[in-house]
Amino acid sequence: MGCTRRRSHVWRGAALAALCALALTSCGAERAGGGDRIELGRGAAEPGAAEPGDSEFLAFMELLISVAEPCQADLPSQAPPVEPAPTAPPTAPLPELSLPAEPPPTGEPRTDETAKGEVELDSVERCEAPLHARRITKALNRMPGPTPSRVREALRGLGYIDERIHGPQRSGETVQFIVDLRVMGGQLCLSGSVSGVRTAIEPYGASPEVGCPDVRRRG
Repeated sequence: MGCTRRRSHVWRGAALAALCALALTSCGAERAGGGDRIELGRGAAEPGAAEPGDSEFLAFMELLISVAEPCQADLPSQAPPVEPAPTAPPTAPLPELSLPAEPPPTGEPRTDETAKGEVELDSVERCEAPLHARRITKALNRMPGPTPSRVREALRGLGYIDERIHGPQRSGETVQFIVDLRVMGGQLCLSGSVSGVRTAIEPYGASPEVGCPDVRRRG
Protein backbone atom coordinates (compact mmCIF):
# COMPACT_ATOMS: atom_id res chain seq x y z
CA MET A 1 0.00 0.00 0.00
CA GLY A 2 2.82 2.41 0.98
CA CYS A 3 4.66 1.63 -2.24
CA THR A 4 1.53 2.30 -4.26
CA ARG A 5 0.97 5.68 -2.57
CA ARG A 6 4.64 6.55 -3.11
CA ARG A 7 4.50 5.75 -6.80
CA SER A 8 1.25 7.73 -7.09
CA HIS A 9 3.05 10.86 -5.90
CA VAL A 10 5.90 10.32 -8.32
CA TRP A 11 3.36 10.15 -11.12
CA ARG A 12 1.47 13.11 -9.62
CA GLY A 13 4.60 15.26 -9.71
CA ALA A 14 5.41 14.20 -13.26
CA ALA A 15 1.82 14.78 -14.36
CA LEU A 16 1.74 18.26 -12.85
CA ALA A 17 4.95 19.20 -14.64
CA ALA A 18 3.65 17.84 -17.94
CA LEU A 19 0.30 19.60 -17.55
CA CYS A 20 1.93 22.90 -16.78
CA ALA A 21 4.25 22.58 -19.78
CA LEU A 22 1.29 21.70 -21.97
CA ALA A 23 -0.74 24.64 -20.69
CA LEU A 24 2.12 27.05 -21.27
CA THR A 25 2.56 25.74 -24.81
CA SER A 26 -1.16 26.15 -25.39
CA CYS A 27 -1.13 29.72 -24.16
CA GLY A 28 1.79 30.55 -26.49
CA ALA A 29 0.02 29.01 -29.46
CA GLU A 30 -3.13 30.96 -28.63
CA ARG A 31 -1.28 34.27 -28.53
CA ALA A 32 0.21 33.37 -31.90
CA GLY A 33 -3.26 32.82 -33.36
CA GLY A 34 -4.16 29.27 -32.26
CA GLY A 35 -7.79 28.42 -31.67
CA ASP A 36 -8.09 25.73 -28.98
CA ARG A 37 -7.60 26.29 -25.27
CA ILE A 38 -6.63 23.50 -22.89
CA GLU A 39 -8.03 24.27 -19.48
CA LEU A 40 -5.75 22.80 -16.83
CA GLY A 41 -7.49 20.38 -14.52
CA ARG A 42 -10.96 21.68 -15.39
CA GLY A 43 -12.12 19.64 -18.34
CA ALA A 44 -11.44 19.13 -22.02
CA ALA A 45 -10.20 21.67 -24.51
CA GLU A 46 -12.74 24.10 -25.85
CA PRO A 47 -12.53 26.96 -28.34
CA GLY A 48 -12.30 30.54 -27.19
CA ALA A 49 -9.94 32.94 -25.51
CA ALA A 50 -8.25 32.06 -22.22
CA GLU A 51 -10.16 33.16 -19.13
CA PRO A 52 -8.41 35.32 -16.52
CA GLY A 53 -8.65 32.54 -13.90
CA ASP A 54 -6.72 30.05 -16.05
CA SER A 55 -3.36 31.77 -15.64
CA GLU A 56 -3.96 32.14 -11.90
CA PHE A 57 -4.71 28.44 -11.48
CA LEU A 58 -1.68 27.55 -13.58
CA ALA A 59 0.52 29.71 -11.35
CA PHE A 60 -0.93 27.93 -8.29
CA MET A 61 -0.05 24.54 -9.81
CA GLU A 62 3.46 25.75 -10.55
CA LEU A 63 3.78 26.93 -6.93
CA LEU A 64 2.83 23.47 -5.63
CA ILE A 65 5.37 21.83 -7.95
CA SER A 66 8.09 24.24 -6.82
CA VAL A 67 7.44 23.77 -3.09
CA ALA A 68 7.19 19.95 -3.41
CA GLU A 69 10.33 19.57 -5.54
CA PRO A 70 12.72 18.80 -2.62
CA CYS A 71 10.27 16.15 -1.38
CA GLN A 72 10.28 14.33 -4.73
CA ALA A 73 14.07 14.26 -5.14
CA ASP A 74 14.70 10.99 -3.26
CA LEU A 75 11.84 9.04 -4.81
CA PRO A 76 12.44 6.63 -7.71
CA SER A 77 11.53 8.05 -11.11
CA GLN A 78 9.86 4.81 -12.12
CA ALA A 79 8.80 1.49 -10.65
CA PRO A 80 11.54 -1.19 -10.56
CA PRO A 81 11.34 -3.80 -13.33
CA VAL A 82 9.35 -6.91 -12.51
CA GLU A 83 11.02 -10.22 -13.30
CA PRO A 84 8.82 -12.74 -15.16
CA ALA A 85 7.52 -15.59 -13.05
CA PRO A 86 9.01 -19.02 -13.76
CA THR A 87 6.98 -21.18 -16.10
CA ALA A 88 5.34 -24.09 -14.29
CA PRO A 89 5.32 -27.53 -15.92
CA PRO A 90 2.01 -28.57 -17.47
CA THR A 91 -0.38 -30.34 -15.14
CA ALA A 92 -3.65 -32.14 -15.51
CA PRO A 93 -6.68 -29.79 -15.62
CA LEU A 94 -8.48 -29.29 -12.32
CA PRO A 95 -12.14 -30.23 -12.03
CA GLU A 96 -14.53 -27.33 -12.56
CA LEU A 97 -16.08 -25.86 -9.41
CA SER A 98 -19.47 -24.21 -9.29
CA LEU A 99 -19.36 -20.57 -8.18
CA PRO A 100 -21.92 -18.96 -5.87
CA ALA A 101 -24.54 -16.78 -7.52
CA GLU A 102 -23.19 -13.62 -5.78
CA PRO A 103 -19.75 -13.09 -4.24
CA PRO A 104 -19.68 -12.31 -0.51
CA PRO A 105 -19.32 -8.61 0.41
CA THR A 106 -15.71 -7.44 0.72
CA GLY A 107 -16.36 -4.58 3.15
CA GLU A 108 -18.65 -1.80 4.22
CA PRO A 109 -19.48 0.82 1.56
CA ARG A 110 -17.82 4.21 1.99
CA THR A 111 -20.37 6.72 3.22
CA ASP A 112 -20.28 10.50 3.41
CA GLU A 113 -19.76 10.31 7.16
CA THR A 114 -16.79 7.92 6.95
CA ALA A 115 -15.28 10.10 4.20
CA LYS A 116 -15.26 13.05 6.62
CA GLY A 117 -12.72 11.38 8.88
CA GLU A 118 -9.14 12.68 8.88
CA VAL A 119 -6.83 10.55 6.71
CA GLU A 120 -3.12 9.85 7.04
CA LEU A 121 -0.71 11.91 4.96
CA ASP A 122 1.97 9.98 3.14
CA SER A 123 5.70 10.67 3.41
CA VAL A 124 5.76 13.19 0.54
CA GLU A 125 2.84 15.20 1.94
CA ARG A 126 4.43 15.16 5.41
CA CYS A 127 7.51 16.65 3.76
CA GLU A 128 5.53 19.28 1.82
CA ALA A 129 3.45 20.44 4.80
CA PRO A 130 6.19 22.21 6.82
CA LEU A 131 7.52 23.86 3.66
CA HIS A 132 4.14 25.51 3.04
CA ALA A 133 3.72 26.23 6.77
CA ARG A 134 7.10 27.96 6.92
CA ARG A 135 6.40 30.34 4.04
CA ILE A 136 2.91 31.18 5.37
CA THR A 137 4.18 31.73 8.92
CA LYS A 138 6.96 34.01 7.68
CA ALA A 139 4.45 36.19 5.84
CA LEU A 140 1.85 36.37 8.62
CA ASN A 141 4.31 36.96 11.46
CA ARG A 142 5.13 40.33 9.90
CA MET A 143 1.48 41.40 10.07
CA PRO A 144 0.50 43.59 13.06
CA GLY A 145 -3.18 43.47 13.99
CA PRO A 146 -4.27 40.80 11.47
CA THR A 147 -7.78 40.97 10.02
CA PRO A 148 -9.54 38.41 7.78
CA SER A 149 -9.11 40.57 4.69
CA ARG A 150 -5.42 41.19 5.36
CA VAL A 151 -4.78 37.49 5.99
CA ARG A 152 -6.48 36.57 2.70
CA GLU A 153 -4.44 39.24 0.90
CA ALA A 154 -1.22 37.81 2.37
CA LEU A 155 -2.12 34.26 1.35
CA ARG A 156 -2.94 35.40 -2.16
CA GLY A 157 0.37 37.24 -2.27
CA LEU A 158 2.07 33.90 -1.59
CA GLY A 159 0.34 32.32 -4.59
CA TYR A 160 -2.59 30.54 -2.93
CA ILE A 161 -5.79 31.21 -4.86
CA ASP A 162 -9.19 32.31 -3.57
CA GLU A 163 -10.97 29.04 -4.40
CA ARG A 164 -8.47 27.16 -2.19
CA ILE A 165 -8.60 29.57 0.78
CA HIS A 166 -11.45 28.88 3.26
CA GLY A 167 -12.19 31.74 5.62
CA PRO A 168 -10.34 33.63 6.88
CA GLN A 169 -12.62 34.46 9.78
CA ARG A 170 -12.18 35.95 13.22
CA SER A 171 -12.44 33.70 16.29
CA GLY A 172 -11.80 35.59 19.50
CA GLU A 173 -8.35 37.16 19.33
CA THR A 174 -7.25 35.14 16.31
CA VAL A 175 -7.99 34.93 12.59
CA GLN A 176 -8.47 31.36 11.40
CA PHE A 177 -8.22 29.96 7.88
CA ILE A 178 -7.84 26.73 5.92
CA VAL A 179 -5.82 26.22 2.71
CA ASP A 180 -6.68 23.32 0.39
CA LEU A 181 -3.54 22.00 -1.31
CA ARG A 182 -5.07 18.85 -2.80
CA VAL A 183 -4.32 18.27 -6.49
CA MET A 184 -4.01 15.12 -8.60
CA GLY A 185 -5.14 12.79 -5.83
CA GLY A 186 -3.35 14.56 -2.97
CA GLN A 187 -4.83 14.86 0.53
CA LEU A 188 -2.96 17.77 2.13
CA CYS A 189 -4.89 20.55 3.90
CA LEU A 190 -3.54 23.24 6.22
CA SER A 191 -5.40 24.75 9.17
CA GLY A 192 -3.98 28.05 10.37
CA SER A 193 -4.52 30.74 12.96
CA VAL A 194 -2.78 34.08 13.47
CA SER A 195 -3.07 36.48 16.38
CA GLY A 196 -0.45 39.12 15.59
CA VAL A 197 1.79 37.51 18.21
CA ARG A 198 1.87 33.91 17.04
CA THR A 199 1.02 32.01 13.86
CA ALA A 200 0.14 28.31 14.06
CA ILE A 201 -0.20 26.03 11.01
CA GLU A 202 -1.37 22.42 11.34
CA PRO A 203 -1.42 19.97 8.41
CA TYR A 204 -4.00 17.20 8.08
CA GLY A 205 -5.37 14.86 5.46
CA ALA A 206 -8.76 14.93 3.74
CA SER A 207 -10.16 12.47 1.22
CA PRO A 208 -11.16 13.87 -2.20
CA GLU A 209 -14.85 13.27 -1.42
CA VAL A 210 -15.11 16.12 1.11
CA GLY A 211 -13.94 19.69 1.52
CA CYS A 212 -11.03 20.46 3.84
CA PRO A 213 -13.28 22.45 6.27
CA ASP A 214 -15.66 19.46 6.62
CA VAL A 215 -13.07 17.01 7.98
CA ARG A 216 -13.48 15.80 11.56
CA ARG A 217 -10.07 16.48 13.06
CA ARG A 218 -8.48 14.13 15.58
CA GLY A 219 -7.93 15.31 19.13
